[in-house]
Amino acid sequence: MRLWSFLPLALIVLVSLGSMHSVSSQSPLSGIPDMLKDMSTQDKVALIADILIKKPVLFEKLEHILLGALPLISTFKIKPEINMFILPWVLDSIPNVLQNPILLNISTGVVDDMNHVNVSGLNTSGVDPFMTGFMQRYNLVESGIRAAIDSILISRGLNQPYSKFVASKSTKILEKYGVKVLDAAIEYINTISVSGIAANDSRMSEMEFWEGFSLLSLVSSVLTPVEQFLPRAEGSSSSPKCYNDTMIYLNNLLQGTTWAVKMFDATGKPPTGTLTGNLHFVGSYDQCLAIKPEKTATNKHLSATGSRYCRATFDIPANLMTSVKSFIGDVNTYGVPITVTWGLCLPSTCQEHDVTDLFRLGFLQSFNLEPSVVCYTAPDLQHDDGAIIVIFVLCLIAAICFIATLFHIYRFDDDGEEDEPVFATSTADAHDNKGYIPEVDDETTFSPGQKIGHVANGHINVPDDDSFQIKESGWKQGVAKAFSLYQNIPDVLSFDDDQDSIQCVHGIRFLSLAWLVLGNSFLFAALSLTKAPVTGNLLEGLEMMKGFAFQAVFSSPFAIDSFFVISGFLLTYKFLNKCTNKGKVEWQAILGLYSNRYIRITPVYMVIMVSYVWLYHFVGDSPVYPKAIGVADKCKQDWWHHILFINNIVGTRGNVAFEQCMPWSWFLACIMQFYLITPILFMIYLWSSALGSVFVGLLLTASVVATAIKERRYPGNVLSMMSDGGDYWNNVFITPWCRVSAYCVGILLGFLFDTLESSKKVKISKWQNILGWLVSFGLFITVAYTPFTKNREGGDPWTSVESAVYEAMSHVVWAVALSWVIFACTQGYGGVINWVLSWRGFLPLSRLSFVVYLIHPVVMVLFIYNKQVLVYMNTFEMAYMFLGHLIMSYAVGLLFCVGVERPFIRLLKLLKTKGRKS
Repeated sequence: MRLWSFLPLALIVLVSLGSMHSVSSQSPLSGIPDMLKDMSTQDKVALIADILIKKPVLFEKLEHILLGALPLISTFKIKPEINMFILPWVLDSIPNVLQNPILLNISTGVVDDMNHVNVSGLNTSGVDPFMTGFMQRYNLVESGIRAAIDSILISRGLNQPYSKFVASKSTKILEKYGVKVLDAAIEYINTISVSGIAANDSRMSEMEFWEGFSLLSLVSSVLTPVEQFLPRAEGSSSSPKCYNDTMIYLNNLLQGTTWAVKMFDATGKPPTGTLTGNLHFVGSYDQCLAIKPEKTATNKHLSATGSRYCRATFDIPANLMTSVKSFIGDVNTYGVPITVTWGLCLPSTCQEHDVTDLFRLGFLQSFNLEPSVVCYTAPDLQHDDGAIIVIFVLCLIAAICFIATLFHIYRFDDDGEEDEPVFATSTADAHDNKGYIPEVDDETTFSPGQKIGHVANGHINVPDDDSFQIKESGWKQGVAKAFSLYQNIPDVLSFDDDQDSIQCVHGIRFLSLAWLVLGNSFLFAALSLTKAPVTGNLLEGLEMMKGFAFQAVFSSPFAIDSFFVISGFLLTYKFLNKCTNKGKVEWQAILGLYSNRYIRITPVYMVIMVSYVWLYHFVGDSPVYPKAIGVADKCKQDWWHHILFINNIVGTRGNVAFEQCMPWSWFLACIMQFYLITPILFMIYLWSSALGSVFVGLLLTASVVATAIKERRYPGNVLSMMSDGGDYWNNVFITPWCRVSAYCVGILLGFLFDTLESSKKVKISKWQNILGWLVSFGLFITVAYTPFTKNREGGDPWTSVESAVYEAMSHVVWAVALSWVIFACTQGYGGVINWVLSWRGFLPLSRLSFVVYLIHPVVMVLFIYNKQVLVYMNTFEMAYMFLGHLIMSYAVGLLFCVGVERPFIRLLKLLKTKGRKS
């Protein structure tokens, strides 16, 4: 009783201090502690007595409170030995409780709500009428709960804007469903029987209670039926079957039914590593599809016969991202959106729009969730006419190759090698060839078995007359051998040391392609082609890109410049050799150059395109496999851009790279466009070698200037293709006027070889050779690692001028350095480098490079999106993925090469031979 006798005193003091603060501005609250400290106990008691005497109404109310509390106080029977310590402890604890930040924040929130109540029009004639009206406008319980939740969230480190949002939503949920949950919980607890225990045996009652208590039963009784918390909205467009089956599934889950628990187990849960970008709760795709919901007497209305996996993607609110960035820092994601992905295992009756509607049910509606949903269904091949046609064409090609191989082996093989290309020495045949058509397999290598010269001591000697003719043994034999795998596979995979080619080019070509595959392995892992997630630790992966070693990967696009150099060099060297021998160039030669190039690359290019576009739906099955891939679907309307090889300048504006048809094919368009202008440069060169070199130099200079101007207007790099809306990619990276500089360097290298043709060997001193290699390697390293100054942690951003200079000059510098490698290796000054680059093992890999370049992004996409788990970006896994991508790309590329590319090359040669004979 003594404990409670002090409560009126405490209340008097608090109210008195509040009154003093409200009526006297001369006694601020900050001075009260000092004032009380200086007062004696007698003065304090006198002060309280004075206040109560002057405010009899206050005294009466305190007396009324005390009398009302007597019944409550009488129920407490605390042992004397405990009671004597409670009062001092309570009195000592009250100041700490009152000063607790959470309590202060709660009171602040409650007071703030009170101050925002509109009191206009309330009856002020008395306390009761005023407060009655006030409490009708002010919900004390709601205000207190919201303020408490808000205060607790802030104390745990959540930013205030988002904490208020969560507190507001949580309060509405508790206000609407709290009483239901509480009543259901009390009803369940009352069902637990402890009647067999003596009433005064509290310990045994407790044990009996917990033996009868089941958390699952409590949750089930509280939350079922789920429909009461997630009622279907009136006028909802979602399927009633989906809603009904989903409610049955949730009710069975709460009751512990096996099939429902399995479905929940297959649904995604928050993983570890969320601060490294792992915000994707993928779940178990295969497990979900294997579950069959069971219909019983209690869920007889279940209409689903199976389960369906759906992936819901949520955009993170800006205020939540502010809280996340307070932990992870402001990381540049290069345009990759930070989203939350949730893999859901639901009844098979649910479609995508139904799942979206499920997030608007009941209390979920207050969160304004608008996910992007993809539900996976088996593609319907029977109704996909395009896919059926493509499969038919591929089967037809395979059948033709199979039949041709049988004919070759069992009917035409008796001819031995007589039908193979031979070289005539008749000058009459040479003069019959009006306007030479170069026989080039592709932009960077020569045809196997076609001798254009002999490499002796590093120098290329070209015979005066090597016109090409085939000993004809019948049109049927020629066609059969063109498609024969017995002929094409050995030709492609041959390790014979071709005396007719510049061997170091094969090594450069393969290593450049491997470098490009390495860079794309990281690029496709970091930048998803679709909204489907691919990386489980995106932020850590992006941090890898700041390392010094990673700059070698970051600089892999320079491999494209290597292809440009080799292409320009080989075309120039071969064409000029032939034209010089024939004495002049006629218009048939120019048309032959164009037709040879177009017919050689277009068939395999188109076959790969249509196979990718129409069949990718049928070769993927995983939790992250996208329903649509933009780089494939876009080809259905933009295919003609690729037929005309204008896809790098038409249909790109306003589209990022991943919204364009096979965006990596821009290289083929550039090469074809360069081929259009190359004969003009050759004509000028044949008229005057000096003037021709000047024109090529002017074109190179114009490209450098154009690149600098464009880069300054559209700054960026290959990783900014998403963040800048495609500006850098569309206006700088893939445009022919910004990429022709390296090709021009290759042409100039071909001019140089043409002028040196009559010489046996260029003499270079040992020190000049060493200096040339040092400068070459220095240029390679400078170009590749200069971006590290801005990419590293804490790096200094480049100015627009610095970016423009680097973008404009880096391609030329790289091309010049590579030209030295080709020149030195060809002239016999390559040493061990030439020995490595000229290794015979590179020959078949080099022959496959064109097809592998086209197919390797397709292989990457299919691999990454067919994974059951997300990619984890670290050095070891990415190295393993790179090797896998490279090997699989060559394996798939071999099929397209021997089945499509080589047959059309042989048919082209056969047609030209027929034309010469006629």
